[in-house]
Amino acid sequence: MDDIKKLFRNPIQIGLIVDDLDKVLKNLEEILGIGPFKIVDFPPEGADIKMMYKGEPSSFKAKFCFFDLGNIELEVIQPLEGDTVWGDFLKANNGMGLHHLKFSIHEHQPVREYLESKGISVSQMGSSVGKNAGKEWVFYNTEDKVGFALELMNSIVK
Repeated sequence: MDDIKKLFRNPIQIGLIVDDLDKVLKNLEEILGIGPFKIVDFPPEGADIKMMYKGEPSSFKAKFCFFDLGNIELEVIQPLEGDTVWGDFLKANNGMGLHHLKFSIHEHQPVREYLESKGISVSQMGSSVGKNAGKEWVFYNTEDKVGFALELMNSIVK
């Protein structure tokens, strides 16, 4: 168990959920000097991506934006279509805010078993694309326990 807990010491990403990506990116650039950003559509057009929401196969679309903040990545997500934890967040919080911290793990199964032993389940997952193709990202419903969602991505490419 202690080995698994050590995995949560070095987040690789901070995730924000927004309802107006263009407005937020403009503000980040004008106010904080953060940018330029890499913006991608998810899923990429024509890609056959595994997606799951609350235990069921799903289909959803979003705009993702990435920016390196030194040793951590800033991800800004605007949900577009389908049921997602991102859309749930916007509704529950009446707008944008900090959504998740992301950590890199070797493989999902041992960490999933540990989190399930703490009463934490998977809320959404999908196949990674681009530079992370072959990996999976998984969101866990930790908001009520730690104040934000937990996202994990495996380091093993399948």
